[in-house]
Amino acid sequence: MSLIIYDSQIPDLLVELAQEFKLYVPVEKDLASFSGQYIWKEYEKSDRLALLYPLTVASPKEFLLPSKDVLFEYDKEEIKKTKSSPQIIFGLSLVDLLAVERLGKVFETPVTDLNFKERRDKTVLVAVDKLSPPQDIEFDVYLQEIGDGVFASFAGSKLGKKIISKKYFENHKVKTPKIYTKKDSYLSDPDLSQAVAKSKNHPIWEELTKTCFGCGICSYVCPLCYCFDTSFEIDFCNNQQGTECRNWSSCLLKDFAAVNSCNYREELKNRIYNWYFHKFVRMPSEYGFEGCVDCNRCIVYCPAKINYQKVLRTVLNDYKKRTKK
Repeated sequence: MSLIIYDSQIPDLLVELAQEFKLYVPVEKDLASFSGQYIWKEYEKSDRLALLYPLTVASPKEFLLPSKDVLFEYDKEEIKKTKSSPQIIFGLSLVDLLAVERLGKVFETPVTDLNFKERRDKTVLVAVDKLSPPQDIEFDVYLQEIGDGVFASFAGSKLGKKIISKKYFENHKVKTPKIYTKKDSYLSDPDLSQAVAKSKNHPIWEELTKTCFGCGICSYVCPLCYCFDTSFEIDFCNNQQGTECRNWSSCLLKDFAAVNSCNYREELKNRIYNWYFHKFVRMPSEYGFEGCVDCNRCIVYCPAKINYQKVLRTVLNDYKKRTKK
């Protein structure tokens, strides 16, 4: 027997969950635009849910690492730390679920980021996908589509069990198909990290400067990019009040590595290389996984249409040719 839920029951479930949590869902907009036809937003009853969304321009990263995160406020000598509210991210694809897990590991090692941890600890993850639930990725509830508008439910936590015990889920004797994805050969290639590490002088980085704008959009849409800067916002009418904010940034921006005396990566080709180095060399070395889940947002929303997969294949193939000699 399996607990299933029909898509016609999901809106009622969401209404109930929204009474207890801030609830974020993927929805379909009326018209497609540069910001994408599918977006994540706080749930409203009038929303057109897109539970099996093809791609959203912004990832659910925003709900764990906000683009503008107020770290604390001060008023005279009193410091007020901002507090997170309980929230549910409902409708994560398996790819975005993996990204959330990896981002959490980044912010707990080598030093735990307390702001991120508080928000993550208060977050419930509900994934919805056609693929089978993962064995090595944390979730609270996983809904696998097993038929048109029919979802088998799996609980990954005590809270998840509580959710799928609600009246919207029914016991049925159904077979749940085992469907898994195969890793792309180039991302799982054991030589990839070494190939990128040894490619600093490869001509491809200079070639990319002819098309790359250095705008940082690839970083902003990536669910695993986490470059940031901090800023103080002071009330000049009352300079005893203000806030400290953590804001999204990108290592591709010209001033990101600039300090008073110099700019460590002023040339665009060096910033492009650094983006690849961090994702495919430094992160595997420090955390044991790439800073990429192959969601393709950086390809779809890049104004120059740079395809990181083609770049990696070029670097990897050239490395293999050199090392065979």
